[in-house]
Formats: sequence, C-alpha cells, structure tokens
Amino acid sequence: MAVRTSIFELHPSNRLLLTAVCLGQVGLMVLSFLRYGETGPLLMVLVLFSVVTLVGSVTLAVFYLCLVSAVIPTQFFDDRLLLPLDFKFYEGLFMVVCGVAVLWWLQGWWLLWERRTRLDRPVLVFLGLLVASMGLGLYYGQSVSQMLRDVRFPLYYVLFFVVTGFFDLRRGRTFLSLVVVCAAVVGVEYLAEFLEMVNLSISGSFYRVARTEGLMLPISILVCAAGLLYDPSPVRRTLFSLALIPIGLAFVLTMGRGMWIAFFAGLIAMSGLVVLDRRAGGRRGRQILILILLPLLVAGMGYFFQRATGTGVGEMALKRVRRVVYYQEDTTILGRFLSYGVALEAIRQRPMLGGGHGATVTYLITDQGEPFMQTAGKVDNLYLTLMLRMGVVGLAAFLWIFIRGMRTAYGLFQRTGDVWVKQFCAGFVAVYGAMLVYGMADATLIGNRLIFFHATFLGILARLEREAGDGA
Repeated sequence: MAVRTSIFELHPSNRLLLTAVCLGQVGLMVLSFLRYGETGPLLMVLVLFSVVTLVGSVTLAVFYLCLVSAVIPTQFFDDRLLLPLDFKFYEGLFMVVCGVAVLWWLQGWWLLWERRTRLDRPVLVFLGLLVASMGLGLYYGQSVSQMLRDVRFPLYYVLFFVVTGFFDLRRGRTFLSLVVVCAAVVGVEYLAEFLEMVNLSISGSFYRVARTEGLMLPISILVCAAGLLYDPSPVRRTLFSLALIPIGLAFVLTMGRGMWIAFFAGLIAMSGLVVLDRRAGGRRGRQILILILLPLLVAGMGYFFQRATGTGVGEMALKRVRRVVYYQEDTTILGRFLSYGVALEAIRQRPMLGGGHGATVTYLITDQGEPFMQTAGKVDNLYLTLMLRMGVVGLAAFLWIFIRGMRTAYGLFQRTGDVWVKQFCAGFVAVYGAMLVYGMADATLIGNRLIFFHATFLGILARLEREAGDGA
C-alpha cells in the first residue's frame, strides 16, 4: 500500500501543532548556536532540515535522516551541530521523524496500518529488553550518564516501526541508490582528506583515513554488486560501476582489516545465493564472474592509485595483514585481547542478564604511546558488548532480529520473480552476512548513527515480505 504522509494531508490542528513543535525545537537549537557563534551556515542546515521534515513525506524524512547521518563527518557533528542536553543533530531529526509518525498514528492511521510483519516481534523484544536493561543498570548502581551514552544508539531501531508503518515501498529502490550515493560522498571525503594530509613529494608516504561513516564503503560495494547482478537497467548498472571508483579507492585507503574480512564474507554470502538461485538459469556463470572480478577491480584501483601518487598503499596493506599473523607486534590487537579478557570476566559474573546498560570495563590501553588504564562501556566486539550489558538473553534477542531477517530475505529471494525485490534481498543477505562477521571486530550494529540505515533495511525487508504474502 502506497503511503505519502505529507504534512498537507494532516488535520489542520495537528499541522499547527507539528509546526509549533518544530519551530520550538529550531528555536532551542538557534539559542545553542548563538552561544557558540558561527550561526549562518548552521541555520541554513536547520532551515533545510525543517523544510524537508515539514513539507516532505515521512519517506523523504527517513531518506534525509540517513543521508545526514552518513555524509556529515563525526567531528562536525560534535563541534558544530551539538544540540542542548548533548543531543546530536541527527538525534533531533530522528525525534522529529518519529513525532511526525506518531501524529499520523493519532490522526487515525492506526485503523489502516498493517502492523504485523515477521520482524515485529524480535525487534520489539529487543527494544523491551533495552528498557529492562536500563532498569537493571539502575539496580546495580551503574552511572546514569554512561547508561544514556550506551543506550541511545540501540534505541535508534525504533525507526524500524516508522518504516514498516509509513514508508512508501515504491521508493525502496531509491533507498538502495541512496546507500550508494552516501558511500560515494564519503569516498570523495576520504580521498580529499588523504590527499590533503599526505605529502606526495615523499615516496611511500601514507595517511590512513578511518571514521565511523567509513563503514558505508563495504556496505555500498555489496549493494552495487547486487545491482550489477540483478538490476535490469543498463543505466543504473553503469551508475553503480562509476560509483565504485571513489568508493573502492576510499575502501582501500581505510586499511580496515575487519572491514576487508567482512566484505569478503558478504561476497561469499552473495555467491551462495547465486549458486542456490533456482531462477538463475543461464545467468549464473556471468554472475559468478562479476563477483570474482569485483574484489580484483577494487584491488586494481588501489594499485593504479598507488602508481599515480607514489603513496605506500600496498606496503601499508601488507604491513597490516602481517600484524594479524604476528599479532604480538601490533599493540592495537594486544589491547583488544586485554579488553576482551576483562569483558569475559565481567560476563562470567552476570551471564544471563548482564550488568545492565551503564556497565563498564577497565583495561590497559597500549597503542597510544604511554600505557594507561581506560574505563569504557563497550569493547571492540559486538557480541561481548551485548553480553556485558544484556547477557546471553540480550545477545539472543539481537541475533534473532538479523538471523530471522536473513532467513526472510533468502526465502523471498527464492520465491519472487520481481527483479528489484531479488536485488534488495541479495543485498540484504550480503550486507548483514558481512556485518555479523564485522561484529567480531566492532560493536557497530549497536554503537553508532549508521543504525538508521540498518533499521531502514530491516523495515523495507519486512514490508516486502508482508506484501509478497498478501499477493501484492
């Protein structure tokens, strides 16, 4: 069912209420920016945000939320777009998007909202356990400020219900294009920063670029792979191929060992889909060839970039791979092992429900010059962090979401004859096969603003599966 949910379709009283709330929020942000100066460009961003949220549809607002969260660097959010009470700009936008959805629900949309999907229950259970975990943290006397820092990111999964209730499913293909566009912008930002920091007159120089939004790079390459395999439009396939140039180069420059491993895991998952595809027919050989050539293309771009600039990309890559084998020489890996050991000891004391949100571990940092003790609310491992906060029960609830999602995507992939649905399902299986592997090296699926993309991926998949079941 198509859903526009524009403000102009709201009841006039609700329209005035929404306008007043948003203007009040903008006023609070303006006062905050006046305190720190440099308001001109920031107010322009706020005006754009308000226009998109108020005049556009909920679908457009979700797209804008994802776009802003990906393309604006973390430092800019922290230095220039910090809202009152330490809220980030994208969190204010997220609250407005949820507020618009609530107004539509109160308007009477609940009479038409087909809420039930296969992923509703696992997401709802996980969110319920998050709230219970906050209570458990208070019971154990955990720091409230640490608790709020830890729980804010997983709560972004509430966006899943906004997508299942109010997203215009006809724009699902646009979401995949948005993922690629965001990654291409991030790739250009990475390349600009790299060229700015590296002295090209010094042969073999290298500067590694690594930020939160860099995770969009392997995700988008896998989405591009799904497009190259299943999108029937030669124009879109050409655009996917062109977007791979900045994305692939930036992906090489991240030197993220965990992301490389996750990327290959995603390719393996997509290769499995191609092999098992009952509708592949004579296309299977060509699709396997594309998947084989894709990593060679990315590596080739890195090689030619190194030849053109004289930077030590290949040397740095071999050096970082060698450190994985001889991990005793890499203080970052040793530091992770130390944090893992401390986290496992805390999990052993409270294995079933964990220590609640706000639980911390104190471990030795050895990779930043002089060693020192650090206290943090997470470690660089998704599964250990979940068990530290929510125990085995919380980990099981979280895995329930993505395992059921991947099974749903696989079943829909085999049943559907719609090429765009097939493309989306293939991309979903590849991306979250990769992300679950990447969870061994980072807590990204519960620990940063890219959760907006994950919640939208899940919501679109749930809608596709439900409408396929209804025969739509």
